[in-house]
Amino acid sequence: MTKRNARAPYASGEDRMISTSLGEIAVRVVGDGPQKVVLWPAIFTDHNIYDRLVDGLASAATFVLIDGPGHGRSPGVAREFTLGETAAAMLSVMDALGIDRATVGGVSWGGMVAAEATLKAPERVERLILMNTPMDICGAHPKFGDRLVALGARWMLNREVFRNGVARSFFRPESLSRDPDASRSFHAMLSRADPVRLSAAVRSVILRGQPLRPRLSAITAPTLVISGINDGLYPLEGQASAALRLQDGRFAPVEGCHISPIDAPEEVKSLIKAFLTEESYR
Repeated sequence: MTKRNARAPYASGEDRMISTSLGEIAVRVVGDGPQKVVLWPAIFTDHNIYDRLVDGLASAATFVLIDGPGHGRSPGVAREFTLGETAAAMLSVMDALGIDRATVGGVSWGGMVAAEATLKAPERVERLILMNTPMDICGAHPKFGDRLVALGARWMLNREVFRNGVARSFFRPESLSRDPDASRSFHAMLSRADPVRLSAAVRSVILRGQPLRPRLSAITAPTLVISGINDGLYPLEGQASAALRLQDGRFAPVEGCHISPIDAPEEVKSLIKAFLTEESYR
């Protein structure tokens, strides 16, 4: 791991590969604002889900956009891993870029990783952003549907019918129609992925996950919880009740389903901009 005091210069628009215990992690740096925001994506997606979000916020913050192991340009590992390992990988990215403290967050899996990093190293986290984040996922009692998704990730990744099924549960249909680049990026990333390594990541999340809800009260960082009004995977009511457990939390429902930066980019952008700048969250 790069030492935290070993400053590694980076520039907006730069792509980097950073060594972690989960293999090389691909990152893209966007923006040159004074605040640092590190974002991890959902399973079955890569950093491109944040394209519309960071557009317009580049002067306010420097975004470090991560591809999770086995996703996008991050090759991943051919084994299952723990949430703690992904949190350590996020902190390794910060170390390699010389970032001592930042706002961390993500969508779904990304929110789980960011929350775990916050619990693991609270001194490294200024604020926490949880978007469409599973609060009760439990690997000890996986649902039948989760097992099917894990099998599909291994054996049906190259089939359009499987990818379309994932898309239907992730996005509202008009989002992908409105943003064909997002649709092409989603299908292209999955069709290129190594099914062994991507499915290892998927199994690690949905078959080995640890419930977040009972641990939220230990998070002291100001936290923004964003939830899609029509998220069929993690419904609004459960997200709202989980947010009440936070010491310094704010709950914000937005239009759409499970990938809010795609379904409601302007709403999410406004919420995050306010969260990063309001005095009450400093």
